[in-house]
Amino acid sequence: MRRELSSFVNEEELSHLSFFEADLTSKRGWAEAMKGAAGIFHVASPLGHGTETAEQMVAVAKNGTLNVLQAAVDAGVDRVVMTSSQAASTPLADFVGTLDESFWSDVTNPELDPYRISKIEAEHAAWDFAKSHGLKLTTVLPGAIFGPAMSERSMSSNRILLELLKGQPMIPQVPMEVSDVRDLAVLRRLAFESPKVVGKRYLAASQRTTMPEIARLYHDEFPQLRVNDREMPKWLTRVASRFVPSLRTLVPMLNRRYGHSTAAAEKDLGWVQHSPRETVLDAAKQLIKLGLVKK
Repeated sequence: MRRELSSFVNEEELSHLSFFEADLTSKRGWAEAMKGAAGIFHVASPLGHGTETAEQMVAVAKNGTLNVLQAAVDAGVDRVVMTSSQAASTPLADFVGTLDESFWSDVTNPELDPYRISKIEAEHAAWDFAKSHGLKLTTVLPGAIFGPAMSERSMSSNRILLELLKGQPMIPQVPMEVSDVRDLAVLRRLAFESPKVVGKRYLAASQRTTMPEIARLYHDEFPQLRVNDREMPKWLTRVASRFVPSLRTLVPMLNRRYGHSTAAAEKDLGWVQHSPRETVLDAAKQLIKLGLVKK
């Protein structure tokens, strides 16, 4: 990790960083690592591979969150900024309109996949724990997180973009609200630094694009690559998802006609976002620079 960061920050900045090994599924090591900290950023829980059950995903996301929060209490740290997900703000597929932070997903919604259920359960658990233990909690809810990756090990959602660059044969007609990883980092910092946002949720994606639009952009911007922009029929995406686990999380999004508002983050914290075009282009350039795409 230190080697990867050295490409983005200088040696003096690196000298202020310490690293500790910890596992979301274990309580070991967390409290020791947090001693003396002014606050905690809980940044992620596993995306899964599309093959896990809801119970398996919830066990990691919810219990992992509680491990982190309990460790914060044990270490005497009372300020936490947690990355949830717009999965915790997902209405029924036929909903039309714009949602704000007051909306919570119904965990019994049969359209939700295990990943989305795990994010809902984890955020609910975090708010319940914070209330009962006096933690100063703020949650941030990103959409599809893209942007320049430090290495192949830190790919996450960028794998979607990598497959497009590699010439994925057909492109699911999936709309998405994009969060730039750089903007997300800024939003978490702004939230941490502002006492007035304790106890609030903040949506972190409102700008929309689609997978076919990204594919067409890549097709035009990177002519040296063989990027396909042929759209996959929605019915075929549903059928294929029965056999291709990575497609399963995309199916609930196919007929999406709703969006989210980031007005609260913009008003309360002065937050500004990159455009989706900038985000996915910068992500692609970094993937190419890392040597992950063959020309």
